[in-house]
Amino acid sequence: MSDYAVCEISGKQYKLTPNLPVEVDLLEEEKDIEAVVLLLSENGRVKIGTPFLKEKLGLKYLENIKGEKIRVVKFHAKANFRKVIGHRSKKTRLVWSVKKA
Repeated sequence: MSDYAVCEISGKQYKLTPNLPVEVDLLEEEKDIEAVVLLLSENGRVKIGTPFLKEKLGLKYLENIKGEKIRVVKFHAKANFRKVIGHRSKKTRLVWSVKKA
């Protein structure tokens, strides 16, 4: 059984596994952070918080990146109006490094 955790980062919940990077919404500080834990599974044992556990996870900052490009197309039928715009959301890549007590 693999270890994993469900954490809250910037008001959103993410499922984390050790040593695998996760992309979250852009964090302004480029430093390591601690995340509050909602659910923690270690060695086949599951701990569920009410709403949070006392443990915190140490997340190591890797880099800021741009997400995948999203194209938005607007058009009006029979009016010869077409408009295409794009958007790339900024993300921060983190990795679960250590568990804090």
